[in-house]
Parts: sequence; structure tokens; C-alpha cells
Amino acid sequence: MPQNIHFVGIKGTGMSALAQIAKERPDTLVTGSDVSQRFFTDDILDACHIEVQDFDPANVEHADLVVVSPAYDTNHPEVKRAQERRLEILSYPQYLARLMSEKIGVCISGTHGKTTTTAMVGKILLENHQDPTIVVGSEVPSIGGNAHVGKGPLFLAESCEYRRHFLNYSPTHLIITNMELDHPDYFQDLDDVISAFNGLAAKLPPEGHLAIWAEDPSRQRIVTQAHVTTYGLSAEADVQAENISYDNQGCHFDVKIYGVLSGHLDLLVTGRHNILNALAAIALTHHLGLSMEIILSSLSGFTGTKRRFERIGTRNGAIIFDDYAHHPTEIQTTLDGVRRSYPERRIRAVFQPHTFSRTKRLLNEFSESFLQADEVVLAEVFSSARETNTSDFSSVSLADLIERKGTLTRYFSTLDEISDYLGRTVRADDLVITLGAGDIYKVGLHLVM
Repeated sequence: MPQNIHFVGIKGTGMSALAQIAKERPDTLVTGSDVSQRFFTDDILDACHIEVQDFDPANVEHADLVVVSPAYDTNHPEVKRAQERRLEILSYPQYLARLMSEKIGVCISGTHGKTTTTAMVGKILLENHQDPTIVVGSEVPSIGGNAHVGKGPLFLAESCEYRRHFLNYSPTHLIITNMELDHPDYFQDLDDVISAFNGLAAKLPPEGHLAIWAEDPSRQRIVTQAHVTTYGLSAEADVQAENISYDNQGCHFDVKIYGVLSGHLDLLVTGRHNILNALAAIALTHHLGLSMEIILSSLSGFTGTKRRFERIGTRNGAIIFDDYAHHPTEIQTTLDGVRRSYPERRIRAVFQPHTFSRTKRLLNEFSESFLQADEVVLAEVFSSARETNTSDFSSVSLADLIERKGTLTRYFSTLDEISDYLGRTVRADDLVITLGAGDIYKVGLHLVM
């Protein structure tokens, strides 16, 4: 008999990706439910002919398996009904782990850069006849969405450390892009974060492979029985970039592998962080046996992912970009890339902090991450469903701190006020970039309307 799988919260990026993969499995029926608000995944699900229903306990009446988004818990009415019916209930990472276990697992992990690195690796593998199955945390033009159902042996997945979700997986190959404290609502401190990544690296088999950033201050704390390849900008890295230059077309550099010049890459996305992402992808795919000529050719056509330094359009000669950066390191590296590629423009960073816990815990780090901006425009904190504000904190505190450190800063309580301000003051030599994991991207869309 066909298996009926119901996805609770199917519009989530990861959930919609798993639904696409499940739908292609033999004798499998897929249903899903979510809120009525439209997301980019609505179009993806429509194209796959997966109907999305409003939340209702009746939705699980014919299900055999219920897969639940991390955004919901056992108090959700559909989950409660599934429990009453004694159905099998799996979380998103548990079901992803089940799918991955049927193939050779390739996990892309790290505090920053997971989505872009996964997309880069996916593009290389797809264009070179490996046909992997792919799960990635954004819409990626080069793979046709946020998932690809492949017939090849590899299962490539963006793998998040939050709540140690990635410890459900048992990969053969692993990338760790970097390790920092990004989820203070769960992790106690950096040591706690490192322990999570160590747990994942420890699951690699002796014949497995770990690619890790050479300059990560905590790299030596990661212990694995697998083969290790380091990548980075230092001469000690196994896979190294040198002779780096930037312009408004991206960044350009030579690639050395174990000290031997192996090729040159003209990358269409900018920033030091994207050089590192590309090096990580090179380290992994070279270890898998692909030639450098093939790897570099694929990467040279990589145009990025949705909400990662994505060009939205123009307004009165100004260029408008959007980026998902929501951690101080991400903001700093993104703005550094902007400054290197567009040195002649006035950089106006429009930031919406994401979660009260992260903003309060990393307040000083946030205040120091905007040094490359000429102006910072701050929105109020975008709260997460997993936390409640104590009502004693506002982005005003961050605005004051940034201003004190020498960068012109303006705070507005609503996105409409920000859109109005920028609409009145934007000029031809501006580069406006919206930053954040919430809905700040709407400001950029409004500007280019």
C-alpha cells in the first residue's frame, strides 16, 4: 500500500525540500499544512503539485507518518491528533536523517556560510554528472529551487547546529565552515557549540572526510578519525587562495592545493567569506575525485542564492541589495565584501536584528560590525516564535552604541518609516543593503517598486 506522509509546517524551507524528495519516492503520497501567508516555497510546492492545507487535526486522519517542522511542538493540534492515533511522528532532522541513511551522506555545517557552500557543492556535482540529492536552506537558481531529487549515490544537505539537530545525521563527508555562538537561546557558550560540532565530526567513519576552515580559532579542538583537509587564506591551508582581487563583478584568485598552483577562479559573488565558501567546496569535491578544471568551471558560473547578497534592483541610480546576514560576523564580512567591490559608493546598511536573545547577548559585537558602512539604519528587533521579549530591550540600545563608535545611525520603529526615509534620501551613488533574517527584505522590494 502507498505510504501517506503528512508535513506539519510544509512551507518551511527545509520542510518543503523534504516534501519534494518524499513525493518522488515510490508508492508515497504527500500532504502538507501551514499558515495562509505566502512564502517563496508556495510556488515551489505548487510546481510540484503538492497541495497545502490550513492547519486542521483532520489533516492527519489518513496519514501513516507525520513529519513536524522545528517551529512546532507537541502542543500543535495536528501533532496531538497524530499522537492520539499512535502514528509515527518524526521531526524534520529525524526524517532528513532517514532519507540520508539510504545514500552517502554529505553534510555542510558551520555557523555561517552553510547555504552558499551547499549550493556551490551542489552546482559542481550536478554539472558533472554526479546527480546528488540536495537539501539547501534557500532558493538556488543553479539547482532549480531548494531541493533536487537525484539518482546518484550522494545525499547533500545543509546541516544546522541549532538544538544539535545535525547529530541526527551520519555523514561520510563533512564540511565545517566556522564555529561561533549564534544561538544563545540554546547553547550556553562557545564551548557548548564546539562540543556539538565535535559530536558530528566524531560520527565520520575512518574512510570519511572532513574539510574545515584552517584559520578557525577552534579548529584544533575538532577530533575525527576521518581524513582532514584544511582550506583557507593562510599558507598552511591544504587548499589555499592567493593573489586575491575584488571588483564590482565579484572576486578573483588563484587556487593552490598542497602548495601547487591548481587554477584560477573568477567568482561572480564577492567577499572574503565567499572565497572561503568556494575553497570549502573545492576541498570537498576535489577529495571526491573531480578534476580542478571541472570544479573551477562550475564555480565560475555560480551566481549566488536567494537573500545572500542578492541584487534586488536600482532606485534613482542607487543599487539595492539584500542579505540574510543576522550575526555580527556575517554582517562584518558582507559589508567588507561590499566595500571592496564598490569602494566609490556610499554604503547604507539597513539592519533588522533577529531574536532578542542573540541581540542582547552579542550587543557589543553587533555594534562593531558596521565599521564599513557610511550609515546604519536600524529596525526594531524581529522576534522569534521560540522566545518572548522581556519588554526591556529595543534596537535603540544598539543604535546608541553604534553611533558612539563613530557611524551615523538612525533608528525607526517600523519598516514603513524606514522605506519612507530611504525613498526620500536615496541618491545615485548609494548602495543600500538590507540585512537580517526577518522581513527587512521588504524595504528593498519597496525601494525598487
